Amino acid sequence: MGTGALPLGQQVHAVLAGSGYDAAQRHAADIGQPDLFERVQAVAFEEPIPSFLHSALCAMSLPVRRPADENAPIIREDGQYTLAITPRPVLQYVGGQQQMRVLGVPYGSLPRLVLIHIMSEAVRTKARTITLGSSFTDWMRRMGFRTISYGPRGSATLIRQQLDRLLACEWMIKWENRNERGDQEFAVKDVKLTNEYAGINGRNGGFSREIILTEGFFEHLREHAVPLDENAIRQLRDSATSLDLYTWLAYRLPRVSRQRPTLLSWPQLAVHFGNEGQNIRKFRQTIRDAWERQVSAVYPEARAEFDTSAIRLYGSPAPLQRRPLRLVASAGAAEPAPPPAPGRSESTFLAALKAELGESMAKVWLSTAVLEADEDGPILTLATAFSADFIRSRFSLELARAANAAGLVRLPELRGRSGQ
Repeated sequence: MGTGALPLGQQVHAVLAGSGYDAAQRHAADIGQPDLFERVQAVAFEEPIPSFLHSALCAMSLPVRRPADENAPIIREDGQYTLAITPRPVLQYVGGQQQMRVLGVPYGSLPRLVLIHIMSEAVRTKARTITLGSSFTDWMRRMGFRTISYGPRGSATLIRQQLDRLLACEWMIKWENRNERGDQEFAVKDVKLTNEYAGINGRNGGFSREIILTEGFFEHLREHAVPLDENAIRQLRDSATSLDLYTWLAYRLPRVSRQRPTLLSWPQLAVHFGNEGQNIRKFRQTIRDAWERQVSAVYPEARAEFDTSAIRLYGSPAPLQRRPLRLVASAGAAEPAPPPAPGRSESTFLAALKAELGESMAKVWLSTAVLEADEDGPILTLATAFSADFIRSRFSLELARAANAAGLVRLPELRGRSGQ
């Protein structure tokens, strides 16, 4: 079975599930992406760890880099949502004197990590008051930073600057619901993120340990929190674009119909990411690189196509629905895994494959499928040769995961019924 139709990260996942640890590591090296295996490995064998982000912040992103006018408000729109982020002046000590200063809007990967952490804690604790930590260093360690450095470009300095910017801004989410006739069902609502600024505080820059979410935002977050996998977030933490793409896909893909994909143009996607349609060619290359080398490695169930003309989204499980991979035989094991009982693995494989594809897709492609044992290995016989070719090219990862779940030593050969 070939893996060429898959993005690079999912290719490595498919090889890992079908052929094992060493083969996946070799494949990553062969395609010139040895670090890809590390990202795949970081999520493949681990239970997903729940993290959350408000759906509006998954649909609309912060600036990737420092804006030319960093004091100008940010306004993003996406369907029923409007996000407005407005820098406001805060009181700080400058040269021993208290002054009102506008810090500017947050940008880059760090404020994205902060928002995910804050909202994950709010959902987990079911409380509006978020305790960051006993100290700034303690909080950074809780966020997953292993190396904490100080100085002008140190990790602690940079994240504190972005935290201050983030909390000094007024965040407002506006949304409206409309019925099928287009009538507005209730008034447009405005929601602020926090009640008060809670960044650096005092003459010595002491750390403020708590953030209090507004009641309106907290209640809306509880209803509209998008599940993410903390293991994936850790692998993407250095790339704002990859974090945006991952959270956007985690929000969109579980909502896409399994029967009909969603089609987007590149200018439409650019609006979601705050690009406003400028330099679409460069934007397209950046997104495709993030998908191939980063996001597909940590979201193996995501089914999407980013070609030069358009983006196609297919119904996919949410990140927290992922199951950890269990290899048939570990690399370097003294003895191979015992063969499964005759007949049991065949029925288990079909059941697992149907679960991977989903009920509607399974009815279309697997309604007459039969898996049989052969001396050369299992054979999956489908209605037509076209069906076999389609499943082989479009569902290679699902095939690999089903084989792994059934304990098959090798992937089934796919065939169409004779004469069809």
